[in-house]
Amino acid sequence: MKGGRKEDMRGLAGDTLPKLLLENYRRRPSRVAMRKKDLGIWNPYTWEDCYVNVKFFALGLREMGFGRGDKISIVGDNEPEWYWAELAAQALGGASVGLYIDVIPSEVRYIVDHSDSTFAVAKDQEQVDKFLEVMDQLPKIKKIIYWDPKGMRSYRGHPKITSFSEVVAVGKEHEAKSPGAFEQSIAQGKGTDIATICYTSGTTGLPKGPLISHDFLVKGGRRFASVNPHMPGDEYLSFVPLAWIAEQLFMVAWLVWGTPVNYPESPDTVQENIREIGPQFLLLGPRQWQGLVSMVQMKINDAVFFKRWLYGISMAIGYKRADYIYGRRCKPPLIWSMLHRLADWFCLMHIRDHLGLRRTRTGLTGGSSLGPDVFRWFQAVGVNIKEAYGLTEVNPVAIHAEWPKPGTVGPVVPGTRVKISEEGEILVTADPIFSGYYKQPEETAAVVRDGWVKTGDAGVFDEDGHLIILDRLKDMLQLKGGEKYSPTYIENRLKFSPYIKDGMVVGGKEREFLFAIINIDFDNVGRWAEKNGYSYTTFVDLSQKPEVYDLIQEDVVRVNKDLPPGARVKRFSLLHKEFDPDEGELTKTRKLRRSFLEEKYGGMIEAAYSGSDSVTTEAQVKYRDGRTATVKTPILIRNVE
Repeated sequence: MKGGRKEDMRGLAGDTLPKLLLENYRRRPSRVAMRKKDLGIWNPYTWEDCYVNVKFFALGLREMGFGRGDKISIVGDNEPEWYWAELAAQALGGASVGLYIDVIPSEVRYIVDHSDSTFAVAKDQEQVDKFLEVMDQLPKIKKIIYWDPKGMRSYRGHPKITSFSEVVAVGKEHEAKSPGAFEQSIAQGKGTDIATICYTSGTTGLPKGPLISHDFLVKGGRRFASVNPHMPGDEYLSFVPLAWIAEQLFMVAWLVWGTPVNYPESPDTVQENIREIGPQFLLLGPRQWQGLVSMVQMKINDAVFFKRWLYGISMAIGYKRADYIYGRRCKPPLIWSMLHRLADWFCLMHIRDHLGLRRTRTGLTGGSSLGPDVFRWFQAVGVNIKEAYGLTEVNPVAIHAEWPKPGTVGPVVPGTRVKISEEGEILVTADPIFSGYYKQPEETAAVVRDGWVKTGDAGVFDEDGHLIILDRLKDMLQLKGGEKYSPTYIENRLKFSPYIKDGMVVGGKEREFLFAIINIDFDNVGRWAEKNGYSYTTFVDLSQKPEVYDLIQEDVVRVNKDLPPGARVKRFSLLHKEFDPDEGELTKTRKLRRSFLEEKYGGMIEAAYSGSDSVTTEAQVKYRDGRTATVKTPILIRNVE
């Protein structure tokens, strides 16, 4: 038993993902590797199931013309077929190209064409239609393969559309003719081969295609595990997009350590499925962690007085204990330990249980900064939230270990090196870094200098050697006094409010003060309005009510109290809509595209700095019948008293 545990901790030793799959199949064919919930039932897949599906799908692709060096584009929810399609392409010496599920046809056209993909795998009719809309601009695509047959009956007979099961059937025939071909193809793979192309979010223009090798993924996954090891018996729930490099790294955890991967039934049931699985390890984006906090805060606000009182007392005790453990790094005095036992029994453990985090050893976040208020809230509740920092080009870079420190991303991961340039930019290198941007040598040369990757992020090390990410170097605000400040920090503090979903802070040395454009959380503010007797009809109507401005102003004032005078928000507006990635306002990983937003809402920004109390915005609306119209919306601009 002892030796088995040691083997699990060390993991398997293959240098490519398909080799790791083959080794798992040979060592533990009947062990559960995946579970997918469908119609309320968790359906298990063993390592043998995964291997057989990957093998025959790969051979089917090979029979249809997929060869070494080819690429396959994949889009859909996190489900077993995504993993199988990706591994199948890699087993043939090809690479996968992940697309975010909310990708629009124009983005499909750009990424699929730019990556030279010859095959596409899509979940369902909705995703297949995106390819068909731009099919005349994708001459290299030989087949579109779907795995969910719902709604696909009318597509039968289309020369370029086939099902996942049909490809598997072709693969079985190929195996009968050429036994052993799959295993031979896997054996030819090398760690330096390209495994995937993870297109960047495109905050400053068209997405770039970083080439990610098997070595990058396997060694990166091992570097991560050296700080936060995977234990035997761990469960993982895969929810964040597989097109994101972070989720690709956790595919390595599945293959190296055999950590079972669980897929939710749908995006709407994620919270329920997390409770059912009780994962020891959970990766969520900052917005999702913030959403959990907002959900609890709103339910507490709607609760009876006694429950609100109990929550307030318990959280105060939780914060005090967290200050000792995570702030002072010492055990709390006996009295606080005893009080915490009571608070945990009566309240905190029930919050963890409701969120499905009762067994969570590590809750991980990354991609963008998570506000320190959210960190401290989870620490008070008893969930060990850790932040990780990495790039698509180098990952991981820094991770919180045993003692998470809010406001930082933790110490540098062993095997990675970081230095700060004279301009304050974070430079990173590791073994290995990415293999360059696909078909963009000039972009590669601009980012990689003497083996060091320029991150574009401003940062510093604190006294404990933890890395602090200030913001994007180009986004740092230079205040009137000359000092620089991070707008992201202010925005994250604002988003701790259950009533604020998003926001953008603008300013600069040439401007007298900071101005914030804020998105309300429509659901939470709507419940607040109904509870307090304020009627409304639409998002626009609710967002522009003076009472809602009063509500949001309280949160702006709260945040301002902890900011230096020059970095305080003096005016704000509540936008009539949410920031939308489909309109180019956010990236697919939900980062603000600041330059685009400042240009789009330039009239509102200028009105705020000219002293106006309102501004009228115009937006083009396209109806289903093809007609377009211009909608004008008056937006209030409020001074922060």
